[in-house]
Amino acid sequence: MISKFSIISALCVATGLFLSSPALARKVKVSDVPSLRAAVENAQSGDTLLLKRGVYRLDSPIRIEGKSGIAIMPASPRHKVKITGSKKIRRSEFKRLKGVPRGVRVLDITALGVKGPTINGHGHPSVPAWSFLFAGNRLFHLASWPEDGFLPIDSVLVTGISLRFDGSMMSRVAPSADMSLRTSATANAGIDPRGDSSHGPGFGTIRFREDRPLEWSDPTVGFVNGVFRYGWAEEIVPIKSVNPDRTLEVEDTTMYGFEVKPGERFQKWRVLNIPEEVDKTMEYSIDEMGSRLVAALPRWTRSFEVSVLEEPLLVLDGCERVSVSSIEFFASRGDGVVLSSCSDVGMHGCVFHGLGHKAVTIDAACRRCGLSSCTVFDVAAGGVILDGGDRKNIVRGDNFVSDCVLHDFNLVEKSSCPAVSMKGLGNRVSRCEIFNSATQAILMNGNDQVIEWCDIHHVCQDVEDCGAIYYGRNPSERGGIIRGNHFHDIDVPWNVRAVYHDDGACACLVEGNLFERISSPPVQIGGGSDIIYRNNVFRDLPCAAIKIDARLLTWGRDRYFDFPDKVALVDGPAFREHYPEFASYWEEDPCTPRRNVLEDNTFINVKWVFDKVVWADHDYNDIIEGEANFFSSMHGNSISR
Repeated sequence: MISKFSIISALCVATGLFLSSPALARKVKVSDVPSLRAAVENAQSGDTLLLKRGVYRLDSPIRIEGKSGIAIMPASPRHKVKITGSKKIRRSEFKRLKGVPRGVRVLDITALGVKGPTINGHGHPSVPAWSFLFAGNRLFHLASWPEDGFLPIDSVLVTGISLRFDGSMMSRVAPSADMSLRTSATANAGIDPRGDSSHGPGFGTIRFREDRPLEWSDPTVGFVNGVFRYGWAEEIVPIKSVNPDRTLEVEDTTMYGFEVKPGERFQKWRVLNIPEEVDKTMEYSIDEMGSRLVAALPRWTRSFEVSVLEEPLLVLDGCERVSVSSIEFFASRGDGVVLSSCSDVGMHGCVFHGLGHKAVTIDAACRRCGLSSCTVFDVAAGGVILDGGDRKNIVRGDNFVSDCVLHDFNLVEKSSCPAVSMKGLGNRVSRCEIFNSATQAILMNGNDQVIEWCDIHHVCQDVEDCGAIYYGRNPSERGGIIRGNHFHDIDVPWNVRAVYHDDGACACLVEGNLFERISSPPVQIGGGSDIIYRNNVFRDLPCAAIKIDARLLTWGRDRYFDFPDKVALVDGPAFREHYPEFASYWEEDPCTPRRNVLEDNTFINVKWVFDKVVWADHDYNDIIEGEANFFSSMHGNSISR
């Protein structure tokens, strides 16, 4: 996966060989100064900061501002250096309580700064997660009921008011919101509000059949987690009450409200953070109001870590030619590293895990910054934000994620929090392995983005109607290249893709990829134009290889109405010169797919390969008479069984 060349390149950058300053020879041992913070603040151009082995605990971020030409690395390749936003807890600080299962202990968190769960998920602001608990490097899990899996939503009494209709997407709708607002909101969302009149306005009420929730002493410390209406919208919402009539009411808004959709299996729920459900080793709950943490401790650990720092561990602002190498960023509630307005800043051979938000954020003002040979896992809300570049003026960011391994990056937020979220123009993800995620591997927004030579598997395991690589709903996002990747073993019993050009997505070259062992059609083109599939191999598929439609002419027409405003943000002379086909796209009917190409692809042991394009969609009952071919060119393709 990781080439010798990439490793050598990373080591060269890590050791400062890219620095041309004559001061390169100056090496500062952090053990010789009062602290890591002091060493960073006093660093001069050309300095190499050599960190002694050990754990660096932070109560505020390390900030590097306006520095150039410095390197930060362990003093020896044998030294393990860890930077953390956690506090160490001795086993003796956990106390026994009567009436709790054997092995369960209680920790007083009054003075620790520990934070409990909060509302989170699809449509809600992405915020740092609650405090994580660790035994060594092993992560505890928030207690859940049922112990394994979810329950189906039995019935809905109050659908709840959606965030979408409260006017801000940020504020909460008061429980006393009048019925006229509620009726209008649910009607616009296509939700049947029956049953609301008997219960009055509220955030949502569902009915359950089991006895267990009636036994909880204080269910209001718990949170309902699940998918409440659509398969791509997973949320965590606080509980208001569990009632004797076996109803559960939430006390905050959800994105789409609660609904049972006949024939679908994605409406599901569970309850998190109930202290009585802490009954299995490596489980815990946090009662922030009661100032206690309840945990089932493993016998083999004498000390523990709890994450408390909400801010990033390391912030680089306005820096040039800085490298950070072979550092472990661990156990913080916020991001691992944030790069702002930097150029030529690299993270090399670093490990990011146990983090309560993102591993690394690279902002829009960065150029030629990124990660190489890094590992990202056990993070709450996606791996890397890879921004950079000016879309309107066609200025490249050239930021990158290369030769990295990213997995298990959805501990808290499972909807649209991928391993890499690409934005801006001219950035790259290459030679990475991405696996074991609830949602997308890569969310590809922006222009001229490149995704190449990656191994992507076992993704999209807990969300529906998404893709391992996903983009859409904006025809000005053009110039994407997806090449040489291996998509495989995406085997889930619901609707997911390997590459999803959603809702009018356009202008992408997909070439030289291998698609195999994927349970749904690995490619979906949702009404867009200028998409080219060339020299790909589709193998061992129990389904169609490619699905294409013209949804903007039928049920997806409403998506089109947002296009002009999105296009206006980037349209201009530079943009049109760079994308000459864009002018003809906009002057012609943009709702009709045009100039799509399918050529020189190979189909082996595929259940169905279309030689006729079908755009009838049984889910929406849109059956168009006659046949329409939305590939303008289909030639050189081979089929074998």
